[in-house]
Amino acid sequence: MYLSNLGMILRRRWVLALVGLALSAGLAVAGYFIAKPSYQATASILLLPPASTVPAEGNPFLQLGGLGLTVDLLGKALSDQAVTQQIEDLSPTAEAVVSADPSSSGPILRIQVQDKSEASALEIRDLLVDMTPSRLADLQSTVGVDGTNRVTSSVLVIDAVAEPVGRDRLVGAVVGGVVGLGLSLVLLALIDSALLRREARRTQTRETVDAEDVEQDTAVAERP
Repeated sequence: MYLSNLGMILRRRWVLALVGLALSAGLAVAGYFIAKPSYQATASILLLPPASTVPAEGNPFLQLGGLGLTVDLLGKALSDQAVTQQIEDLSPTAEAVVSADPSSSGPILRIQVQDKSEASALEIRDLLVDMTPSRLADLQSTVGVDGTNRVTSSVLVIDAVAEPVGRDRLVGAVVGGVVGLGLSLVLLALIDSALLRREARRTQTRETVDAEDVEQDTAVAERP
């Protein structure tokens, strides 16, 4: 269908075009409400320096430098194949990102889980939070760090509820509107073609009848 033909069809069948536009808008609204949003749950965990590096009655928050590498290693440990498989077993649609908090220069690990279900996002986020101390301990055990020389962790911030995020509903509305518009244009072209054929048949029938009437009148006029 060429754009010029489409323009002529829209001019000829503008009432039907308005109906199709209204149906497309209805499908867009339906797509918005049918599409389910994704939910995101996050937590921030602060790594604390070993007790042996903090002076007596000192402030551990003043000794946070140098823990950036530990944050990176811990993020990788919480993203390995075993953890990923455990998350997939709980929810195949879940996406978890465990890494250093990009909004902070301190040794803060950010756990971010996104899923189609609010309950699932919270469950997997809590699972990763609970795993953090043991994974941190395992990392240090492998290099022989024990006792007061160990880095520890503390939950800094944790979401009480999972927040709806993403553009799932917007995408649903766009898809619904585009599908509705496409179907409307196809149906409009089919209806226009059918109406044009019917009008052509009617015109041909009238012309045939008129020709027969003219022949009959001529035959009557030629009779002696």
